[in-house]
Amino acid sequence: MAQLPSAAVDFARFLTGLTARLDRRSGWLAVFLERDPDGMGACLAGSELPPWDVVDALLQDLAADQGAAAARTEAATARALHAAATAAHDGGPGAAAALARRLDVMLRERRYTAERLRELTAHRATATTEEAAAALDVDLAWAEDDHRRATARCAELRARADALAAPATP
Repeated sequence: MAQLPSAAVDFARFLTGLTARLDRRSGWLAVFLERDPDGMGACLAGSELPPWDVVDALLQDLAADQGAAAARTEAATARALHAAATAAHDGGPGAAAALARRLDVMLRERRYTAERLRELTAHRATATTEEAAAALDVDLAWAEDDHRRATARCAELRARADALAAPATP
């Protein structure tokens, strides 16, 4: 962490402290660790900045584990630290190109998830057993979550790229 901007280090420490308070075997933290362990590791190390939807989901885990008041308290800190870390990441050399590449990947992901939703919805409409329908309902729920997250991440990346492209105001 010594070579990272201090804001990235501060956010990584916050995120590490938050995840230490959560059950790694349940909730969104378990999902993120299972689906992308390297990505979560990079976020905890500070070398990658998690999208806000990931932080928000972890705050939902905190609310479920320790109550809404604890999550509200941490949410304010999380927002401020995430904003500062975002500014630090986006202030580095090559940030605009990196954001453009990430946005391109997320746009492809969003298209993929939209197609997956269409396919699963069509299969669900023709399910012939309750078991098949139930299995497709689970797949649909995950596909909807994936699409919602991809859409949110596209918006977040676009906003960051737009902020970099905007002329500085005196």
